[in-house]
Amino acid sequence: MMNYLKRFSFNTLLIIGAAIFTFINSNTGLDILALLLIIFIILQKVFGEYFILILLAARPALDYWRDFSLFSIRSFEFNINSALSVFLLVWSLYFFVKNRAYFKQIPAKIPWLIFIGWISFTAVYSYDLISTIRETAKAANLFGLMGICYILSVKHKGAFSKNFLKSLIAGAILPLLIAAYQLLFRAGMDIDDVSNRIYGTFAHPNILATYSLLLLLILANELIISKKISFKTTPVWSKGLILFLLAIIAFTYTRMAWIGAALLFIILGLIYYRKILIVILSAAALFFILFYPLNHYLIQNYNINLQSSGLISRLTSRNEDSDSIKWRISLADKVLPLFRQRLILGYGYGSFPKVWDDNKDVGNIWDTTSEAHNDYIKVAFESGIIGLILFLSIFINLLYNQISFAIKNKQRRVSMNATRHDFVKSNIVFIASIGIYLILSLSDNMLHHTPVIWWLWAVWGVWSAKYRLGTEEQ
Repeated sequence: MMNYLKRFSFNTLLIIGAAIFTFINSNTGLDILALLLIIFIILQKVFGEYFILILLAARPALDYWRDFSLFSIRSFEFNINSALSVFLLVWSLYFFVKNRAYFKQIPAKIPWLIFIGWISFTAVYSYDLISTIRETAKAANLFGLMGICYILSVKHKGAFSKNFLKSLIAGAILPLLIAAYQLLFRAGMDIDDVSNRIYGTFAHPNILATYSLLLLLILANELIISKKISFKTTPVWSKGLILFLLAIIAFTYTRMAWIGAALLFIILGLIYYRKILIVILSAAALFFILFYPLNHYLIQNYNINLQSSGLISRLTSRNEDSDSIKWRISLADKVLPLFRQRLILGYGYGSFPKVWDDNKDVGNIWDTTSEAHNDYIKVAFESGIIGLILFLSIFINLLYNQISFAIKNKQRRVSMNATRHDFVKSNIVFIASIGIYLILSLSDNMLHHTPVIWWLWAVWGVWSAKYRLGTEEQ
């Protein structure tokens, strides 16, 4: 009881101190930071360990204020999202100390901690120290989210999973509603020679696309768990939600997200919808065979170009303005000589933008993003071959655990004389999500899609607890 009162007293002092600070301080940004601290302390006292769900639910919407600066230190801008990152980092440490008995169970813990340790070490020689500190904190956040959600799922089993899904739904409402508004009222972005690319509350359409794809993955997993994955048993509302999410993904005009959604459908189709999959793939092949001669005929005879539609154009055409494949290849070629200079150690985690800005040639001056647009290039360039190997080892570890679970699960199906339609506990979506993420990382800055990867690693924490060796017969 005394320990509880002491903790409460300390939190009370923090709240009082932060409140007094807002009255005597004249800096608006620091006042907002103090108010956020007060709010977080109160929420943590009210919700306890489930406070993590409040942070997760708020993260997608708060990305709308990503450019609101609280204060700056030299070239480093500390905004609301930075504050969330710091609060999460501190709270994660507190949580892990409190739940140290469960800490050793966290999957991929060793490769994660070694990777974080290595990228922290790169601060010693980093080309951009501030960025290294910031990006290392982001990486630690991902491990924190996965570990917290894994531990809470193990401790509270179904109760946490239900609240986790409620938090997911609450957090998704605003981004998706705003995206729908942007689509209907043509309030999206005009970029990459494509007009009205919807983006929701996020910084870029690509982030909304990967976020919607993640929601699609989670929905698919829930349908499998509830044994409603077959076309006949899938509820009407689920079918409507699937179509809505596919529409959101489509009108972000993000090709890699399209590919991710297609891969998910192909994987599930091979298991659950083989006839439908054959029909759709045949129809898609027929479309591309007939489209180009048909479109040519319509242009020549009726002056009608089907590719005047942005969606059809994005699907069927390739041009230098809207297609960034050549640009990405060119960027990789130009980065390679710089990479060779620090092949083993890299330039310091998070330093790619600074190094690239200081060394890019005249032909890339127009490129204001200063990003690698490929997580593997980014990680290797910044933390060397050592860092890339450690980064990949995290996913190898996750895949090994889940494939091992799938093999055990298959053996159980065989012993039960079950078919694929008996829907015995399956982690196929988990495995698919890891593969899809690794593919998306080939052409996008997934590590910088913070609102998405916060949720992704949290989801993987929950799924790792659900699909872990020793639970096949539960």
